[in-house]
Amino acid sequence: MEPIGSASPEIPGPRILQKLEGVLVILSICSILGICFIITATIFGRFLFGLSIPDDVIIVRELMIGAVVLPLGYVAAERAHIVVEVFTSRLAEHWQALLNLLASFLGSLLLLPILYGGYLGFTSVVSDGNYFFGELNLPEWPGRLMFLVGYSVFILRLFVLTGTDVLAVIRSVSGRSSPSSE
Repeated sequence: MEPIGSASPEIPGPRILQKLEGVLVILSICSILGICFIITATIFGRFLFGLSIPDDVIIVRELMIGAVVLPLGYVAAERAHIVVEVFTSRLAEHWQALLNLLASFLGSLLLLPILYGGYLGFTSVVSDGNYFFGELNLPEWPGRLMFLVGYSVFILRLFVLTGTDVLAVIRSVSGRSSPSSE
């Protein structure tokens, strides 16, 4: 098993994208560990001292964004999304390549409005200087930035996979139609 963030030769795309996805996975792990720490400290603090971490719910909610969204590009690169392969695994290789192309192309197009909405939300929060109401008055922009970065890398990875899948479809069709493959 390769360490997280190491460039794998079977993953398509530039090495810088692979490194960026590895960094985002590490940040996602840190978000999960932060969530665990805050929840544990809050539980023990309330039980032992009657005190809790201020704005713990807001902090956990914002860290959840990092835990879920940041590793999406890495998951897409590994093609590790949850899929139903009951029928597709029985199809010929050229049909599987075509379905991969359809999934990566449609996925990238359908996620563009979500990315645009994330961009609008981020710029709005930054320009207005919005803060969460609570004891710490935490700014809203870090969670919005994590969302924007995570989805940007995710969509970039889907576009890279779309290009790779186009080449795979061309190879499978040309290999099927050549007389030497019969």
